[in-house]
Amino acid sequence: MKQRKVNKDLHATRVLLWISVVFLLFFAQGCGQTQELQTERAFYYWKSRLQLSDAETTALQQLNISKLYVKFFDVVKDELKENNVIPVARINIDSTTLQKLDALQIELTPVVFITNESLQYADSLFIESLAAKITGLVHIIHQKEKLKPFQELQIDCDWTTTTKENYFRLLKVIHAAMKTKDSCFTNNALLSATIRLHQVKFRNKTGVPPVDKGLLMCYNMGYLKNPFTRNSILEPSEMKNYLAGFNTYPLPLDVALPLFEWHVYFSNNLYKGITTEIKSENLSTSTGHWNSNRFIFERDTLLQNIAFKRGDVLRFEESKPEDIEQCIDFLKQNIRNKQFTVSFYHLDELLLNKHPQHELETLYQRFHD
Repeated sequence: MKQRKVNKDLHATRVLLWISVVFLLFFAQGCGQTQELQTERAFYYWKSRLQLSDAETTALQQLNISKLYVKFFDVVKDELKENNVIPVARINIDSTTLQKLDALQIELTPVVFITNESLQYADSLFIESLAAKITGLVHIIHQKEKLKPFQELQIDCDWTTTTKENYFRLLKVIHAAMKTKDSCFTNNALLSATIRLHQVKFRNKTGVPPVDKGLLMCYNMGYLKNPFTRNSILEPSEMKNYLAGFNTYPLPLDVALPLFEWHVYFSNNLYKGITTEIKSENLSTSTGHWNSNRFIFERDTLLQNIAFKRGDVLRFEESKPEDIEQCIDFLKQNIRNKQFTVSFYHLDELLLNKHPQHELETLYQRFHD
């Protein structure tokens, strides 16, 4: 009898052990699974008049866009008055477009671009005044255009180590101003800031802005003014280099990807500027030749009011779908927060012709494949 009892106890122990092992394996498997990403779709609008064409409206609707980031104005250094800044390129909104956005239930989010030079020589009084002017002008536009309360304000600034202290103080004052009772923002409105790739890689020097969340700009990653750069807009290998370890970045991040293209102008290997007016198909072989993505002028040529000389170079840069796909694959595997907004820069009918709906749908969906 004693032996039988020992056998029963041993059997019971084995059953409990087996149940425990199965439970631990199931739990470990669940913990090992990657949390499913939840994304919200958005676009940037970067013109001084918000007026959507039929094609742009259709794209917003068919792509299920829920948010439109709209640049409200720029803050630039006043060239006429020392140590002063002024707002320029203030947004003007077409009433019909506003009705379209309301009908599509698309949230309008104001963006304010601040040049780095505007913050170089600022004291605390200047920062307080600038914050009041920025939130005040956003409020004026809100009232004039009869807009709904904003759920987010985004500040766009490529700050540096020399302007970090002033910029971060400005963000704190703006954030506090958004909470006042007569504000044009909702009670739980968020303050966000754009984050460049170098500001992620060198965060120990550039710091982390005191905002609710960041917007990671996955473009303009190469050295634009270097004549030997291949594509300064988007280079997946360059992005991966800058974002090594970015899954430890302390702010939750949204993501912005490029759709734009341009030509970069060089003369004697010196950077002369960017042109978006010249199209590659208009560069004639009678005036020069292509070498990879560089058009080299063989004779003096006047084009779009630019006097090109023999030997001048236009480097064509674009946002290729295959490069965007590589960036998405890296981002979705490494981003720390699993809920974020995916934006394309920027909404424009000409760009939509080059990046049709099925392509953009595939790119949005790739975050979930």
